[in-house]
Order: sequence, then structure tokens, then C-alpha cells
Amino acid sequence: MLMPSPIVVRSLLARYASLADQDSAAARQELEQVSYTLCVTTATTTIEDALAAAAIMAERELPTSREEMRPAA
Repeated sequence: MLMPSPIVVRSLLARYASLADQDSAAARQELEQVSYTLCVTTATTTIEDALAAAAIMAERELPTSREEMRPAA
């Protein structure tokens, strides 16, 4: 499975948190879209599972060299 960039995951989590505090039709619609994207990104089927998985993924470090990006043999 491809792992999403921690930067992307952090951005989705921040957007979700921002939208969850808003109470407008537009915010609810966008929250639904962000929730779907989180589920797809984390390969989960519920927003609760997606948020838990995303929190773990967001803590990952980005590779700092090409050597670190190479798959283990």
C-alpha cells in the first residue's frame, strides 16, 4: 500500500478540525468531502477509524535522503 505524505495527512486533519467547528451548510458539505478523502487516504471505512489512522500517519517523519526513500531489499 502506498503511504500518504505526512504533510498531506496533517493538512487533511487540520481541515477536518476547522470544518468540524463550523455550522453552515457549506462547511458540512466540505466536511463530508474531507471525511471521504481521509477515509480513502487511510484505507478505512469510517471517519473514526480514518482519524485514528491519520493521527498515526501524521507523526511519521519524511525521508531526508534518497537512500532513505529506497525500499528495503
